[in-house]
Amino acid sequence: MITGVPAQASGWETTSHSREYHVLVKVLRPGCAARRARDVVRQVLEAAGVDVEGVSDAESAVAELAANAETHARRPYELRIVMVEGSPTCCEVVDGEEDLDGIPMILRELKSSDPIALWSQESGRGLLMVHRLSAGRCTACSTRTYTTGASGKAVGFALPEKGNRDSDSPASPVPRYGDSSHFS
Repeated sequence: MITGVPAQASGWETTSHSREYHVLVKVLRPGCAARRARDVVRQVLEAAGVDVEGVSDAESAVAELAANAETHARRPYELRIVMVEGSPTCCEVVDGEEDLDGIPMILRELKSSDPIALWSQESGRGLLMVHRLSAGRCTACSTRTYTTGASGKAVGFALPEKGNRDSDSPASPVPRYGDSSHFS
């Protein structure tokens, strides 16, 4: 676990600068990135007391992002989970590919488009799934990998909160689009 890494470094702004935060970073090895990401997210959310449905949705979303990273991007692959005041709030899959390749545009379209029409498109179906599972609280941004310091991108989503399954309000960190700061 990395203590004191700004939440903004991982693509999320926090609503209060006085909150204690940590970023858990796990390397995802090629060939098993989706499985490892699912396992880590499950362990973190179960320990936080998130309900079974919330854990399952987050596992599906992170597995999709990790599989996409392995299929479409270069190494290294990392999983980041931002913890605010001890609670997991957001999750990202980071890869060594600098090009966001239209991901922010697809995520913006998902907010206003017919999901059924988007499902028939050649690309973006995985992002549609992540968007739906996270109630639209997902983002993509440029970043640096923690393991090498090289430029890359992060695609992430807000994690479900304990006992807050039906809330439409955003989690503690609010997704933002655009460039993120570098790790200190």
